[in-house]
Amino acid sequence: MSEILDKNLILLARKGNLKAFDAIINVYQKAIYNHLYRFVGSADDAADLAQDTFVKLYKNRKKIDPEQNFNAWLYKIATNTAYDWLKKKKRHPEDLIIDDADAGFETIEAKQSYYKMPVADSIDLENALIKIKPIYRQLLLLHYQQGFSYEEISEIVSQPLNTVKTGLHRAKKELAKYFN
Repeated sequence: MSEILDKNLILLARKGNLKAFDAIINVYQKAIYNHLYRFVGSADDAADLAQDTFVKLYKNRKKIDPEQNFNAWLYKIATNTAYDWLKKKKRHPEDLIIDDADAGFETIEAKQSYYKMPVADSIDLENALIKIKPIYRQLLLLHYQQGFSYEEISEIVSQPLNTVKTGLHRAKKELAKYFN
């Protein structure tokens, strides 16, 4: 996400200002939902997890450091929320399949504008993404869809930088198998 929040807004939210917190939710709500949807594969579950993410953010608002990368910190909360949910449900992320009906895409045109690529290519990519390991899918989406740097992804997934770089390399190789 290229949008940078004003540090004063973050400081106000940290102090419990509900209008500032609401502004943060408005900036991040769609992006966090999309991140979680790609991770868990269900629109309803992603919506619930997004709500849980913002509740956790509010409960931990005093830990917000306006000098640190807020964007990466929020995505880390969302990612950990999804992992906790998967553990609680005793589900394996590999078993999750993204259902286009769940995604809320009304038309092919809506889906095409969402991906900003030709429909056939976006469907092929979506099908390939659901076939690769969830951690690889997550790394690819964080880097290419959300625009996070390797360092930010390292923070989000709580992995060393070299592990993230290796994971992205392997993810690209595994994804490429479905396009050859």
